[in-house]
Amino acid sequence: MVLHINELSGNTAKFAQYCVEQCSVIDLVSFTRDGIDYDMCYKWGINGEQWQDAIFAALKTLSGK
Repeated sequence: MVLHINELSGNTAKFAQYCVEQCSVIDLVSFTRDGIDYDMCYKWGINGEQWQDAIFAALKTLSGK
């Protein structure tokens, strides 16, 4: 199940909001194809599952669903 940003918490929610503000849908789709970015996870203090949740929540927000 893909969560909305408001269903995320802490750094996961902050990273998702950053993605909405700084990335395009094309960027986010590219991120999903490239796999989990563990450097970005470290930077934001999140794990791989949280990274995925944030990316997909950002995609959901940008696509208007």
